[in-house]
Amino acid sequence: MTIRPGRRTATAVVAALGTGALLGAAPAAPAATASSTAATAAPTMTVLPTGVPGKSYSDPTGVNRDGVVVGYAYASGQGAEASAVRWAADGTPATLPPLPGTDHAQALGVNDANLAIGISWPAAASSWQSTAVRWAADGTPTALPPLPGDLYSRAVAIAGNGVVVGTSYASSVDTRAVAWRPDGTTVTLAPLPGDTTSEVIGVNSAGVAIGRSRTGIGAFHGIVWRPDGTPVRFQTGPTAGSGDWPVAINDAGTVAGVADRPQGTGSSRHGLVRSPGGQLRDLGAYTQPTAINASGTVVGSYQPDPAALASHAARWSPNGTRTPLPRQPQTGGNSTAVGINDAGTAIGYAWDGIPARQYQSGRIWAADTTLTDLDPANTAGNTTLFVNNAGLVVGLALLRSPGSLYPAHVTAVWRP
Repeated sequence: MTIRPGRRTATAVVAALGTGALLGAAPAAPAATASSTAATAAPTMTVLPTGVPGKSYSDPTGVNRDGVVVGYAYASGQGAEASAVRWAADGTPATLPPLPGTDHAQALGVNDANLAIGISWPAAASSWQSTAVRWAADGTPTALPPLPGDLYSRAVAIAGNGVVVGTSYASSVDTRAVAWRPDGTTVTLAPLPGDTTSEVIGVNSAGVAIGRSRTGIGAFHGIVWRPDGTPVRFQTGPTAGSGDWPVAINDAGTVAGVADRPQGTGSSRHGLVRSPGGQLRDLGAYTQPTAINASGTVVGSYQPDPAALASHAARWSPNGTRTPLPRQPQTGGNSTAVGINDAGTAIGYAWDGIPARQYQSGRIWAADTTLTDLDPANTAGNTTLFVNNAGLVVGLALLRSPGSLYPAHVTAVWRP
């Protein structure tokens, strides 16, 4: 399944990590054939109820192999007074309680053992003044405290073996990446030498974490952390602009990421794929990977014409060959892929003009690139976020009420 923050499963042991040389980008494959661009009928969408009185809005944040979905519900705004929710595979909601002495919570990930992670905070504080939490399969919450000297903590992702990674901090500009082992032991994920702050992005089943560090507001430096917390540089090539950082890791230890490379008087974004041994493959300029599956197939987007600033969804094979993913029926718009499962089913969305989610239209691409438009009539709007190995797609449905300026968004699933 897709390996991204918030959805970690255990399948393999990671090989030793090291540094490596930059390899050339593989050539692009021919564009998808006309037969694969025809949109197929959309599967039935099911809206998941929150089960929380007075809180009908919701955001999904993860799904596991059995179709258990987690997220949070709220009345309005961006979830300042949120309730953590875990939906069973049949869509039945259950509220995950906040930590004792707190009032609000958000679930931010789930593993295949139905362990959920997130944050909890008191009513007198804001959500960034939170404590990380891990919920057992029966819903019992356990606090994951910050590192000594810090005030707050936030869980970001959970591995199949129960290792949780996240951030410990005293302020928004003074962050330290951290891992919490199943027995409660904390492991500091140190920044690279010369940097002062670090943040984690994801983790795989062997406890190999990915993230980035920097000093102040300087450029980011990507990191792959060994399970003992030792930081290894994500890549060794030249950078400019915002620097470089990983975005996703699979259980084999292959990492997808990005680097801003010098180009003329500025820079261009390059997608990178790092092998477990540290060798790098450059996916080319103006590429943005977002997810990777067990075989090392990567999805994301690229700009066919950098001057036009339009994004086009794409898939890269393990050897780096790029296959554009059809955008029909929005041939003149933008698209991106955000997830891929081990069967090669990719998900994403398309948009015209403004990329805000109320203007997005969900997409599913089969392994042969056949396209399914999840809102062919463009009547409400929706966006995809996650797909598991069974092909269950989880995302947001945008419900438009007469006279309402903004649509209400709720968690939805599309079953194969």
